[in-house]
Amino acid sequence: MPVNPGRALMVFFSLRVTNMIFSEDLFNKSSPEYKALEQRFLELLVPYLQSNLSHFENLEILNFRNGSIVVNSRMKFGRPVARGVTTTVYLILEDFCNTAYQTMNLAIDKYSLDVESDQADPCKFQACNEYAECKVNRWSGEAECVCNAGYFSVDGLPCQSICELQTDFCLNDGKCDIIPGQGAICCRVGENWWYRGEHCEEYVSEPLVVGIAIASVAGFLFVASGVLFF
Repeated sequence: MPVNPGRALMVFFSLRVTNMIFSEDLFNKSSPEYKALEQRFLELLVPYLQSNLSHFENLEILNFRNGSIVVNSRMKFGRPVARGVTTTVYLILEDFCNTAYQTMNLAIDKYSLDVESDQADPCKFQACNEYAECKVNRWSGEAECVCNAGYFSVDGLPCQSICELQTDFCLNDGKCDIIPGQGAICCRVGENWWYRGEHCEEYVSEPLVVGIAIASVAGFLFVASGVLFF
């Protein structure tokens, strides 16, 4: 029985290829390695899904994840689709896993196969590292990795510490540290001096501080004596 008409149905799935080795370049969606592997899976999967699934429209590779290579994907169906379409997708992909090695030299662990409807948490199929948090856009429903304070993503790579990305972040021999929830801090203190500022760019010496303190005290005493005199 078809489901009620409405927006196109999305189905998420992931599978693990055991005879491929993951590389850091697969984090970067602009890298030649990522694009080549993405194209390979699209060329293998799309014709197979088109010939076995009614109302299949398109397939999107969301990302690759380490272990050996985990392929996270999302397919789109037009309406109407039969109830239990996720079960049908699972069976079709399971059959694909069984025949992939003989026909395509792909060793896919069929026990790693995971298929869920668009009611699933989209963050489950994201590849955020420990320095990022997956957040879902309330309007589009799309999931994305948002770096924690003090961490940044460059060229699509996983979030890295600003201390590693920008080695000159701290000036004057300041030591860069990440404070959870706050971000990067850095400043080194000497015996008679220290630096201050976001990048330790402002020099503060003990004589200067002492002079400021004396001037402040003198000003206070002057004002106080004036009040007492009058």
